[in-house]
Amino acid sequence: WKIQRDMEERGHSLESILASIEARKPDFDAYIAPQKQYSDLCIEVLPTELDPEDKKTLRVRCIQKNGVSDFDPAYLFDEGSTIEWTPCGKKLSCSYPGIK
Repeated sequence: WKIQRDMEERGHSLESILASIEARKPDFDAYIAPQKQYSDLCIEVLPTELDPEDKKTLRVRCIQKNGVSDFDPAYLFDEGSTIEWTPCGKKLSCSYPGIK
């Protein structure tokens, strides 16, 4: 999603974006990646899988460690709730998922 955003919204070339990512990779590997094992919560930002043309909607994955004292689980919905989902008639090729 970062590459798409930087090219479309900021006018950067693919080569400059990839060079920027590669230039920061050693710092990520040295300082960011090792912290994951100590974190109680990680948030990953991923591109949407609903519509290949949608460049604005992102998926967010929350990974929370179990068993941490004084750190209650975060629920998207109340614990024990149910979700009713009806796909839209365009078989998820539209920009909305059809949730009701």
